[in-house]
Parts: sequence; C-alpha cells; structure tokens
Amino acid sequence: MNRSIVLLSLGLVAAAHALAAPIYRCGADGRTYSQVPCAEGSIVEATDPRTAAQRAEATRFVAAERQRAAEQERERKAAAKPAAGASAASAADTGQAGPKSRSDTKGKKINPPDTVAAAAPAPAPVAASASKAVSPKKGK
Repeated sequence: MNRSIVLLSLGLVAAAHALAAPIYRCGADGRTYSQVPCAEGSIVEATDPRTAAQRAEATRFVAAERQRAAEQERERKAAAKPAAGASAASAADTGQAGPKSRSDTKGKKINPPDTVAAAAPAPAPVAASASKAVSPKKGK
C-alpha cells in the first residue's frame, strides 16, 4: 500500500514536470521572472536534475528524519515529566511551594525569599595635585 502511494506520487511529480511551463528571466537587470515570454528574456532551467531514485531516496530520508524528531520529542517530554515532579516535591519539602493559581496572590504582597540590598560604590580618591585650585596669572 505504501509503495503504491509513493509510486503514484512520483508519477504525479514527473507528470507535473513534463507539463511545467518554462520560466523566463526578464528585464534589463534580469531580476524579474515570468511564465510569459518577454523582450530580452532568457529561459531559466528550473527542472529538478535528480533522477527518480534520488528523489525517492530524499523522500525516504525526510520521512526518517521526521520520525527521529518525533521520537526525540517524545523522549524529551517523558524526561521532563519526572523532573517537573521532582522540583515540585523538593519545593514542598522546603515549604517554599508557590501559589497554586494567580487568584491565590490577589491583593497579597509577595516578597522574594532572599533579598540582597546593593550599595553604591565608594567615590574614588582625588589626587592631591588635582585638588589645588590654579589661579590665573595676573599682570602679563
């Protein structure tokens, strides 16, 4: 069943390539593309140069990569469940469990458990020569 679907899809792709209209690069600068012939236009080769076997291998590779990604996602989620449970259990053991919902904190001020006050840095010492005022010279 799967093999017939793959063969049918490859056949449809091949038929679509056979019926594909040529693509033209148009304009003086060659930055415009069109399916309609244009003045000063040149045909752009836009067909897939791979063989049917190469396209089928690429399709199989993509399917295998998707399957691996789905497996890794399932493994990651399975590993995250025990870790989330363990962190909730450790928070309950220390008595620092957070509120269960936002409504539990409505109207209440929540203080962080460990608050550290920062102090401003001490001013740098002033050099002796810079502290003397220099008066302008008079009489010259």
